[in-house]
Amino acid sequence: MRALLFAPLLFLACSPASTETSFDPADSGTASDTATAAETSSGSSLLFRVRTNTKPFAHADGLAGQTSSQTKQGIRKLRIYRDASDGAPVTVFDHGKGFVEAGYDDGNDTLVGTAKLATIPAARYTLARITVTHSKYRVVSTLHVGGVGYPGTFDCVQTLSNDVTLDGATHPMGWYRYVFTTAGMSYPQEGTGAPLPTSPGTGGFTLKAEGAESYYEMPIDLTVTVDPKSDLTLVTEVNMDRSFRWEDQALVGYAKDIYDTTPTDREPVRRFGANSYVVKVE
Repeated sequence: MRALLFAPLLFLACSPASTETSFDPADSGTASDTATAAETSSGSSLLFRVRTNTKPFAHADGLAGQTSSQTKQGIRKLRIYRDASDGAPVTVFDHGKGFVEAGYDDGNDTLVGTAKLATIPAARYTLARITVTHSKYRVVSTLHVGGVGYPGTFDCVQTLSNDVTLDGATHPMGWYRYVFTTAGMSYPQEGTGAPLPTSPGTGGFTLKAEGAESYYEMPIDLTVTVDPKSDLTLVTEVNMDRSFRWEDQALVGYAKDIYDTTPTDREPVRRFGANSYVVKVE
């Protein structure tokens, strides 16, 4: 089969139940997903976790859908705000040029970062901003070339901030790599300049770009007291059931509820993001 080109797909999620830890430290630049003994043994802590489920979700949009797999997102920083006008937000954690990959497959539960509550001013915080570095996911597709359909998968990765190190190479915001695999053969496409999602508010999160970083903005309700006696866990839960949504096309060789593509085109992807989200404090 000749070399294939594929129009970029966009990962629109972010975000968020079980308690099974899921974390892949294989990529260069990845920070640890577990707090060290020193971080958790002296005083109470604030922990930030991302949890995912794929419980049946009632879609009412008339679109076709599938649940992506091997879905992950790199998280670099968490800042919390008293309100939207807060000019002095608190940085809960900052992994610098590194990140923690949060899993977005069913049952994933990732500890992304921690901070000592004693370092966070006592207040009620109502807004959070989560800096994200990149997104990865796999979707099943049938690629049509010369009248023949090739069943396979697309493995997609896109950077959302600058200075993201993956597989030993550092990339700027907007770098992407899409690899179509069929019958044991892989056909990659790689480049720069991939745009941010066109529907960034999907699932209740708002994705914003500011300078060299992108971040999700979401409401929270977190109260930190003067002398906390126990740990607090800020949990973001997302539902990802069939959240990769596209519009089926009535073209020769195309099938209902199959994501059909060609070397230069694809069925219109209308949404890919969390169906619903819940932010809570435990």
